[in-house]
Amino acid sequence: MGNFDDELAFLATATHDEQGDGLLQHQLVTSPLLTFSALKNRPQDFPSRGLVGTSAGDRVYFNTNAPNSAIVCGVQGSGKSHTLSCLLECGLIPDSRVGQLPDPLSALVFHFDTSDLGRPCEATFLSLPAGHPIDQALLPHVTVLCSPSNVERRRLAYSSLPHVLVQPLQLSEKDLTADRMLAIMGCSNLETAPLYLHTIMRIIRDIGSSTFSYLEFKRRIALEPLDVKQKAMLKLRTDLLDCFIHPGAREIQTYFRAGGLVLIDLTDPFLDGLTASVLFDSVLGSFIDWQTTCGKLVVLDEAHKYLVNSDSDRLTRSLSDVIRLQRHLATRVIIATQEPTVIPATILDLASVIICHRFTSPAWCTHLSKHVSTGNQSDSARWFEEVMFLGTGHALVFCPSALMSTDGERGVTLLGREYLKVRVRPRLTLDGGASHLAVRSGSEGVGAAAAPTFTLTVPSTFVPGTTPRDYVPATPVSPPTVPSMLSPAPSPVIAPQLSLNSGTGSSEVATAAPSLTVSSTIDGLQNSAAQASTAQQMPARFKHLVDLLSGQGAAETPVKLGASVLPIWQMNLKATYPGMSVCQSWNAMLQDATSAKVVELVNASLPLTNMQLRQCAVRLLARDPIVHV
Repeated sequence: MGNFDDELAFLATATHDEQGDGLLQHQLVTSPLLTFSALKNRPQDFPSRGLVGTSAGDRVYFNTNAPNSAIVCGVQGSGKSHTLSCLLECGLIPDSRVGQLPDPLSALVFHFDTSDLGRPCEATFLSLPAGHPIDQALLPHVTVLCSPSNVERRRLAYSSLPHVLVQPLQLSEKDLTADRMLAIMGCSNLETAPLYLHTIMRIIRDIGSSTFSYLEFKRRIALEPLDVKQKAMLKLRTDLLDCFIHPGAREIQTYFRAGGLVLIDLTDPFLDGLTASVLFDSVLGSFIDWQTTCGKLVVLDEAHKYLVNSDSDRLTRSLSDVIRLQRHLATRVIIATQEPTVIPATILDLASVIICHRFTSPAWCTHLSKHVSTGNQSDSARWFEEVMFLGTGHALVFCPSALMSTDGERGVTLLGREYLKVRVRPRLTLDGGASHLAVRSGSEGVGAAAAPTFTLTVPSTFVPGTTPRDYVPATPVSPPTVPSMLSPAPSPVIAPQLSLNSGTGSSEVATAAPSLTVSSTIDGLQNSAAQASTAQQMPARFKHLVDLLSGQGAAETPVKLGASVLPIWQMNLKATYPGMSVCQSWNAMLQDATSAKVVELVNASLPLTNMQLRQCAVRLLARDPIVHV
């Protein structure tokens, strides 16, 4: 028998947890989520954190200091995009109202759509403050890189956002590697690839030994003895390369910066989801290779439009590799989608946090239940029953490593197999995802987190509690009136009161808002008369300006005056402010309109020059009904 004293002495040097069943320091500081009850015990371990919302009266924070990954899912209008924007705010905006952020992250957001409806990506609205006062210098610097073939239409879509820079996505030779060129050329599966792709692979391999040159690549292709059909197929691929690759272009990495947001918007009717995912993968590689001291944040917006549920897909493999190495790459990953079934099982298993907003699909529940820690089959049925009736802006959060509070002796413990019901906080920045209704109330749109919670009929297994208040109360819609030929009837109840929570696994319970009722004919007429009597009176000289801004949706999103300066001057201002030039009369009217609280200047102050006047962004403050006097 040898001497085991040296072994025992070496083992004794290992760090032991003084509390026995507590957590190691590394587990503490890398936890993706934590509550205030856990934070107040060890605030020094979480120097960078962002407020997500509340759960059972306790604040819930996103640990922006440690690399982690999150998946946000839910149907349209459930608050998914609102939650994504709040997470972006946590990592980009240093504001004490939403946590603590000594060193902002650098964010890269992917967005794609085949139909260009003229709508900007909601992530860019982080460049505009909402109703909360905030220094513009603290908001992220937003750059949009879009498809060169659709750059003018996308510039028009983002023209209402004055602090957003829109540029075509052009890859320089420094952004290209042999691996990325193989992906763009479609050489991922050589077993079924045509013969000419093997030729392409050989050329790329030969060039890959030195700095990649796109011009040299095209020169060598032209020398290959290919037949007519092969040249035609090859031209289809090189045309795509010519669109996005420019040897003298600005390097992609130069757009990235701490506290900045770079949006890759490939909305283009000429691109498909497969092509978009390949280009996203190339930009992702440049972002990961970027050498910086700040943390990184990768966001996939509307991922169901381009992410493929296949481990053989290149973007899927790249995301899986980034998540596996997130601690070493200082990178956080957030995937937002309406369809969780498109997220591969590999990524779901690796995700640190899964945030579920309202959905009703059993297939979605079955897909997610295989990857969230909810215990047995009955527990899965219970949380599915609960997620179906979540209010807008509420979510079930699964995070086994989240830090929760316990008694003073044990300090903090993990959430484990339980889950949190979280009410997401309001946004600091402008909400660009408002819902437009056929019959509008006092507000022009209803935001995701501001939408009213409607009463629903739910199973009797739900536990009664208290409904949390909505963050932004929506003006109630006037109740419908009955035709005058019918006699007034008592106001029937539309739906009984209900509970929005079931079971005991959640940390918060809720019931429905008060029941809605239908008014009688007399009540409806009285309401209509009351609305007419409370119509906002406005000087007639503002009519053309209000009509213009209202038609462009300026009550929801600020718009630039642009080419409307001269027509409005000819129709209205020339007579209202005689003897003044176009610029002088516009300054006079804007001064009167801002004093009367009709409009608000977003990115400028009076007086304005001719150039500033056309670039000025204006928000409409007046709301219907309006009477011009």
